[in-house]
Amino acid sequence: MNRPLLIFVLATLLSAPYNSSGAAEIRTFHNINQLPFKQIFGLPSLDNSPLTEAGRWRVSLVANISNSYSNAISANEQLATDCEIFRGSLIINYGLRDNLQLSFEVPYISHNGGFLDDFIYDWHDFFNLSQNGRIKEESDVFYIAYLSGGTTPFKLSDSQNGLGDIRINGAYNRPWQDRALIFSAELKLPTGDYDRLAGSGGYDFSLGLMLNDPYSLRKYRFTMYAGLAGIFLGDMDGVLADIQKNFVIAGRAGIGWQATEIIQLKLQFDAQSALYDSDLKDIGDPALQLVMGSSLAFTDDIYLDISIAEDIKVLTAADVAFQLALVVAF
Repeated sequence: MNRPLLIFVLATLLSAPYNSSGAAEIRTFHNINQLPFKQIFGLPSLDNSPLTEAGRWRVSLVANISNSYSNAISANEQLATDCEIFRGSLIINYGLRDNLQLSFEVPYISHNGGFLDDFIYDWHDFFNLSQNGRIKEESDVFYIAYLSGGTTPFKLSDSQNGLGDIRINGAYNRPWQDRALIFSAELKLPTGDYDRLAGSGGYDFSLGLMLNDPYSLRKYRFTMYAGLAGIFLGDMDGVLADIQKNFVIAGRAGIGWQATEIIQLKLQFDAQSALYDSDLKDIGDPALQLVMGSSLAFTDDIYLDISIAEDIKVLTAADVAFQLALVVAF
């Protein structure tokens, strides 16, 4: 985007009509770490959204496409990843009371070679960024393999798809000094097939707390949010169960600006502690992602999220993930 056009867009946003009473709430992006051996667990998507009112429903359709490439080697392990993951989720929320909500998430997961490799290679080349081993001639190849002790305990080279692990979530909202505290509990069921990397094969349970703060910077039309969750991971299937951790911590913090009555701009950080006892950075290090994007809040009951997530701690999450989410309440 050239400078005159950028100035024009910013001026339009700043001068557009704005009615604080009609503006929708600023909500988190529903982002999940989509590295193949991490997305199988019940990492919670900490949410600051207002709970669904008693007797009402909210339905979300979330589409997330991520691309990952690495070839990590340690003294005893090797992990090779070249894949794209599509995760489509149907999330249904129901208001039991005005401050108590029950949710169900049903994901569909597909692993394949995808179509983003050329785009990412050219992007890195244009900005003179490291390719981290990417080769343009090997675009859109699908391969996931984990080796330990000279054997091949896990390997996929054919596209895989299927039902993921269903999640059941309960959330409770408590007002606090013009802000909101949102307590949540989530159970992940082992409905996905580990052999397809659509699930872990175990039950996961998490407890989380989110703080939503539209008050402190309200005169600038900013909302801040932050949260933390502890996750108890059930034993997974497969050889990686030997190095899997059973308790991890996940956190989220972000800020959103109500640019106009309809347009919201948001910046979010997502982090998790290490999921495995491994010397490989991909699976053995804490993860940190930056999520950027916007929401089109047509009404309080209908909005569209558009976002992109980057692994700012390289290799600990997918190289890039694009997301669209449509939310409708009725």
